[in-house]
Amino acid sequence: MSPTEEKRVEKKKEDFLKTGISGLDELFSEGGIPKGNAVLLAGGAGTGKSTFCRQICYNLVSQGKKCMYVSCEEPIDRIEKSMQNFGWNIKKYKDSGNFLIQKINPLDILRMKFGSLGGSDSATELSYKIKPLVIPRDFNPDVIAVDSLTAIIAASLSKEKNYRVYLQQLFSFFEETGATSFLISETEQIPTKYSDTGIEEFLADGIIVLYNIQRGDIRENAMEIVKMRYSHHQKKMVMMEITEKGITIYPDRRVFLGK
Repeated sequence: MSPTEEKRVEKKKEDFLKTGISGLDELFSEGGIPKGNAVLLAGGAGTGKSTFCRQICYNLVSQGKKCMYVSCEEPIDRIEKSMQNFGWNIKKYKDSGNFLIQKINPLDILRMKFGSLGGSDSATELSYKIKPLVIPRDFNPDVIAVDSLTAIIAASLSKEKNYRVYLQQLFSFFEETGATSFLISETEQIPTKYSDTGIEEFLADGIIVLYNIQRGDIRENAMEIVKMRYSHHQKKMVMMEITEKGITIYPDRRVFLGK
């Protein structure tokens, strides 16, 4: 049995993460996303990517899980306000230590990582070096959301030379944490690729795409699971709605691109 096959068998024995987003878990035959998967959440502006991640975090911390939301651009107070606007009382979960919101400068990570690429440090040593910057000591999150991977890419000044190595180490880092990670990727409204370079798509365990489709003078939200390793999922684009209480997905309402 190959290492990939062994990993697949091992994954089948693991639990699956129930996101709690209405309709989403029903799209998976196992009732959720395999724990530990790194999921690329792709979509254009206004598709609900940040809300999607924040809602998953809120749902899980409400169940006693630990979640970390890493922002590369938006200030913490604005993130908190946006969540409160949906009626999600996050203050008590922050106070309890189960929900952590961090604001980081992607250049800080890139300087540390790229500064070490020419040296003799192993990927494990490099991952250890960035862990204190991203995850506080003694905090073991069930979910990590990064908003966004695109911002980290934009900060890279040596993409062609070092970016593939950096991405491999970054995805290895998330795998080592054991957390299920959601990495936001900014794309066109109707994307033909789901990441800035295309490398991320191969490294990610899963790809979920959110759409904001214009039909005449209205727009229609939709979502699609493009891939999810170690899981069986429905392969269709379905209707998604962003309400005042958050995101709802309708597994039985198919959406088609085009007029």
